[in-house]
Amino acid sequence: MKQIRIAVGTKNPCKIDAVREAFATTFTSDKYEIITLPFSCPSGVPDQPFGDAETRQGAINRAKGALEAAKSCNEKVDFSVGLEGGIEIIKNESTGAEDLWCMAFMCVIGTASDICTSCKHPESTFQATEESSNQELIGIAKTAAFPLPKEISRLVLEEKMELGHADDKLFKRVNSKQGDGTVGMLTKSHISRSLYYQHAIILALIPFTWPEHYL
Repeated sequence: MKQIRIAVGTKNPCKIDAVREAFATTFTSDKYEIITLPFSCPSGVPDQPFGDAETRQGAINRAKGALEAAKSCNEKVDFSVGLEGGIEIIKNESTGAEDLWCMAFMCVIGTASDICTSCKHPESTFQATEESSNQELIGIAKTAAFPLPKEISRLVLEEKMELGHADDKLFKRVNSKQGDGTVGMLTKSHISRSLYYQHAIILALIPFTWPEHYL
C-alpha cells in the first residue's frame, strides 16, 4: 500500500485527526496509508488572530513551517498543512453591536510528488510537465463561520483571552481546544472541532483535484 506523507504545522491531536480524515476521504483510504508528521510551527500572527488576513496568513505560515521542518529532519513528504483558527467581527444589524464569529483557514502545500499529482479528479485532463513540476501549488480554504456566545465575546474583547481559554472559563472545562472545541460544545458534539476543520481541508485540496484550473 502506498503512503501519503503529510507534514502538519501543529501537534494538536484534533487538528492532526482532521488532516488524516480529510486526506483519507479525498484519496480513498483503502488505497493509501495516511502518515502525518506533526511539528510545532509558529503562526507568525497574534495568538488570537482577528479577521481573514491574519488567520489566513497564520495557516500559510504554519504550512510553510511544517514543510521546512520536515526537510530539516530529512523527512520526505507529499504535502504540508497549516490550520489556523480565528475570529471575525461582524456588525449585528439588529442591535448595532459588534458580534464575534468563529472561523478558521486551512492551507495545503503540495510538493509535486507522484502521490501529490495522483489526487486529481478522474475526469481531469492534467498531465504533469517539467514546468508544472517546478510550480508550487497551494490550496487555501475557509471554514463556515458561526456567532460566539456573548460572554465569550466579552472575555476575548475586554479581557484579551484566546478563544479556547474563554471557552474553558465559560463552560468550566479544561483545554477544550484540544478536544471538541467551542463548535463541539455549541452543537452538542454534532460538529466536533476536528470535523469542522475536515471539510475545509478537503476544500483546500481542490487545486490538487483539478490542477489544470489552478496552475
